[in-house]
Amino acid sequence: MLDLSPLILANASASAESTGLGLMVILFSAAVIATVFRRLKLQIIPGYIVAGALVGFVAQRFQWSLGDLESISQFATILLLFTIGLQLELGELRRSMVSIIGVGVGSTLAVAAACWAAGAIFGLSGPTALAIGLAMSISSTAILLRVLQERRELHQTHGRLCVGVSIAQDLLSILMLGALPAIAAWTVVDDGSGPGQPSVPQMLLSAGIGTLGVIVMLILGRTALPWILALVADIGSRGMAGRSGFGSRELVLVASAAIALGAAVVTKVLGFSAELGAFLAGLLLAFTPFRTQLAGQFEPLRDLLMAIFFTTVGLLLNVPDIAAMIVPILAGVLVLFVIKIVVIGLFAWGFGSSGSLSALAAIYLGNAGEFSLVLLAAAGRTTPVPILNSAELSAAIAVVVLSLFLSPFAFTYAHEIAKRLQGVGPPGWTKSLREKIQHDAAQSSATESPSDAPYKPVLRHVVIAGFGPVGRHLAARLSIQKISYTVIELNPSTVKRQSQLGKSIIYGDVTTPEVLDSAGMRHADAFVLTIPDDDASHRAIAIARQLSPKVFIACRTSYLSGAFRAYEAGADHAVVEEVVTADAMENQIFEKIEERWKAPRPAAT
Repeated sequence: MLDLSPLILANASASAESTGLGLMVILFSAAVIATVFRRLKLQIIPGYIVAGALVGFVAQRFQWSLGDLESISQFATILLLFTIGLQLELGELRRSMVSIIGVGVGSTLAVAAACWAAGAIFGLSGPTALAIGLAMSISSTAILLRVLQERRELHQTHGRLCVGVSIAQDLLSILMLGALPAIAAWTVVDDGSGPGQPSVPQMLLSAGIGTLGVIVMLILGRTALPWILALVADIGSRGMAGRSGFGSRELVLVASAAIALGAAVVTKVLGFSAELGAFLAGLLLAFTPFRTQLAGQFEPLRDLLMAIFFTTVGLLLNVPDIAAMIVPILAGVLVLFVIKIVVIGLFAWGFGSSGSLSALAAIYLGNAGEFSLVLLAAAGRTTPVPILNSAELSAAIAVVVLSLFLSPFAFTYAHEIAKRLQGVGPPGWTKSLREKIQHDAAQSSATESPSDAPYKPVLRHVVIAGFGPVGRHLAARLSIQKISYTVIELNPSTVKRQSQLGKSIIYGDVTTPEVLDSAGMRHADAFVLTIPDDDASHRAIAIARQLSPKVFIACRTSYLSGAFRAYEAGADHAVVEEVVTADAMENQIFEKIEERWKAPRPAAT
């Protein structure tokens, strides 16, 4: 009997080596090109795509094999969508629900419809034009947030409007991902390719069953996930023999990644994309007490996943195809900017914004975005047939990349254009809506302290790291003095119990910037570390000092040398346990000696 196992293992080993070499090449290229782009003060995401396009062109020219990078790209996309769902801020939607639904949802659907029609004019089929229109309706969140933060406009009126619309677009993009299989089925019916095309009733039945399955998954996840993660964290903290909470971080992280992949498998079985399940898993975990800690732990991984995903998207670009279609691509970029700026501006004005505010929001949201590339990549690998062929996919990605390149130059003239529209007021029919928006903005400003706001010590807020005996005593003292505080604790049982008692306490690691930020470090008056871990305290001090240069930082340390390190990291005061113990012991000993000297001696017999 012929034994083929050595040959199979050899082929598998060669494939793994080829894939590993290909991954190394794209990461190295991404690092080099992104560095050049950053040096030129350009956005990094287009740099990743350009790096992928260059690698793909060279590999095709010299017939190099990069291995199975498609599986790696899809895995990176799944985890990337999970981290996006985990970090999605739904507070903006709740604070200005009416305006966000009107401007965000309405303008996105209108832009998708207009781009769909424009695609048909360009000669695309109905399903292809629809998929591209849906992708182009999403704006870049990463570029938007960076521009708003650099210009200190994040918490201004137009900044809040843009962020809210961007969040609404991200949520709609997930629904668009879920609709891609139906569009792919339409593609089969439209071009008559493939045997046994499904009928319309069969398509509707399949979509209904899948949607029902997703709803059941959401209900079960909303109920079970907090309990599952709390159980995992509790087991992890109990198993560390006195180091409470230390092991729970790793277990919760691993369990969350498993939940993301499991949800991706479930939605794939239900007929939707795997990316949809991963995003929904992240969104469900965002409602648990572990959200802040997980977001901080996944943050470095998210940066790596973005590099892998966008570079592999660049591999899909066919340079000869792009060169042959350069005129339609440039026309597509121009049409995209015109459609998005006009439609978003009209919707913002129609829902109560002034002319200048509408212009700013429209220009800031006039590009395509990261989710556009996710949708296009998914549309290029749908089953039973891809919605976009190679040439269409390359051209659509090129339009997105060029819009990302050109949008920063459009931002330069945004305020100048807005000034010319200052005389255009909101329409008369939106008076009541404007009052509602202003009320929501006032409430939001009263409950938030923006990161770029000046330091206000009258807020009197203290962040306490650790809720052991020292932390409990300090919290009790602050409560008596009516000083607000937030506790950061890694013991899930303590977090659950104290939350039920009404305490302001969050689960997380004090060395994670997102956790400190969530606890209110940027506007806190004091940060007190009561944890008996010198190394963790020193790292937390350095991070806290970066977040808030003026905050008073105090910590406990075991030895005098630890106090010197704490001061170097940025602490204002360090309580040295060995010194405090020596002082307390000295006082108590002398008190007892004096008591004994003062006591009457027994009479001699």
